[in-house]
Amino acid sequence: MSTFRVNEIAINTELKIIAIESVGLQHYKINNSTQLYGKIEPIAIIVASTDGIYALNMAAESVDLDKLKHDIPELDAML
Repeated sequence: MSTFRVNEIAINTELKIIAIESVGLQHYKINNSTQLYGKIEPIAIIVASTDGIYALNMAAESVDLDKLKHDIPELDAML
Protein backbone atom coordinates (compact mmCIF):
# COMPACT_ATOMS: atom_id res chain seq x y z
CA MET A 1 0.00 0.00 0.00
CA SER A 2 1.38 3.40 -0.95
CA THR A 3 -0.23 6.81 -0.55
CA PHE A 4 0.82 10.43 -0.80
CA ARG A 5 0.88 12.92 2.03
CA VAL A 6 1.44 16.67 2.17
CA ASN A 7 3.64 18.23 4.85
CA GLU A 8 4.01 22.00 5.35
CA ILE A 9 7.65 22.68 6.15
CA ALA A 10 7.77 26.48 6.42
CA ILE A 11 5.13 29.18 6.33
CA ASN A 12 5.43 32.94 6.66
CA THR A 13 3.81 35.94 4.98
CA GLU A 14 6.00 35.72 1.87
CA LEU A 15 6.90 32.05 1.49
CA LYS A 16 5.34 28.61 1.93
CA ILE A 17 7.31 25.38 1.42
CA ILE A 18 5.39 22.11 1.10
CA ALA A 19 6.87 18.61 0.87
CA ILE A 20 5.07 15.85 -1.04
CA GLU A 21 5.92 12.41 0.33
CA SER A 22 5.06 8.85 -0.64
CA VAL A 23 4.19 6.71 2.37
CA GLY A 24 4.32 2.95 1.97
CA LEU A 25 3.37 0.15 4.34
CA GLN A 26 3.87 -3.59 3.92
CA HIS A 27 3.11 -6.38 6.32
CA TYR A 28 3.76 -10.09 6.28
CA LYS A 29 2.33 -12.80 8.50
CA ILE A 30 4.59 -15.78 9.11
CA ASN A 31 3.29 -18.49 11.43
CA ASN A 32 2.30 -16.63 14.61
CA SER A 33 4.24 -13.41 13.98
CA THR A 34 3.66 -10.35 11.85
CA GLN A 35 6.38 -8.25 10.25
CA LEU A 36 5.61 -4.64 9.45
CA TYR A 37 7.69 -2.39 7.16
CA GLY A 38 7.11 1.27 6.46
CA LYS A 39 8.88 3.86 4.33
CA ILE A 40 8.54 7.55 3.63
CA GLU A 41 10.07 8.81 0.39
CA PRO A 42 10.23 12.44 -0.77
CA ILE A 43 8.55 13.03 -4.13
CA ALA A 44 8.46 16.79 -4.67
CA ILE A 45 8.87 20.19 -3.06
CA ILE A 46 6.45 23.05 -3.70
CA VAL A 47 7.54 26.61 -3.13
CA ALA A 48 4.75 29.20 -3.05
CA SER A 49 5.86 32.80 -2.88
CA THR A 50 4.63 36.20 -3.98
CA ASP A 51 6.40 35.54 -7.31
CA GLY A 52 4.43 32.36 -8.04
CA ILE A 53 4.12 28.67 -7.25
CA TYR A 54 6.87 26.28 -8.28
CA ALA A 55 6.91 22.48 -8.01
CA LEU A 56 10.20 20.58 -8.23
CA ASN A 57 11.04 16.90 -7.99
CA MET A 58 14.03 15.59 -6.05
CA ALA A 59 16.30 16.13 -9.09
CA ALA A 60 15.29 19.84 -9.09
CA GLU A 61 13.32 19.41 -12.32
CA SER A 62 9.99 21.14 -12.85
CA VAL A 63 6.88 19.09 -12.03
CA ASP A 64 3.36 19.64 -13.42
CA LEU A 65 1.54 21.31 -10.52
CA ASP A 66 -1.90 20.54 -11.98
CA LYS A 67 -1.11 16.81 -12.01
CA LEU A 68 0.02 16.97 -8.38
CA LYS A 69 -3.22 18.76 -7.44
CA HIS A 70 -5.20 16.08 -9.27
CA ASP A 71 -3.32 13.22 -7.56
CA ILE A 72 -3.38 14.86 -4.11
CA PRO A 73 -6.68 16.75 -3.58
CA GLU A 74 -5.70 18.25 -0.19
CA LEU A 75 -2.80 20.07 -1.87
CA ASP A 76 -5.14 22.46 -3.66
CA ALA A 77 -6.59 23.64 -0.35
CA MET A 78 -3.11 24.32 1.05
CA LEU A 79 -2.09 26.55 -1.82
